[in-house]
Amino acid sequence: MQRTRADFPECMDAAAGILIRCFLGGALLLFVWFAAYAAAGDWIYQIHSRRFQIPRQTFDAIHYAGMALTKIAIVLFFLLPWIAVRLVSRRGP
Repeated sequence: MQRTRADFPECMDAAAGILIRCFLGGALLLFVWFAAYAAAGDWIYQIHSRRFQIPRQTFDAIHYAGMALTKIAIVLFFLLPWIAVRLVSRRGP
């Protein structure tokens, strides 16, 4: 089946739906990570410090940097493309 210009809005809507769901899933992952770290950070550190010789400050910095990179990736790869798709789909072909 060959796609036509009439299919463009449907494709853009499908892409926008996928992107926003990925963004929400990433935001949920980030929220769960933060909540688990805030609620049980000491317990998580105890588990990891048994296997790895890591100071608490380094452990905290790793989690902080990981959350920051995850947040940047979620915005860069899902939210900004979703905004672009929504802007393009408003104008139409």
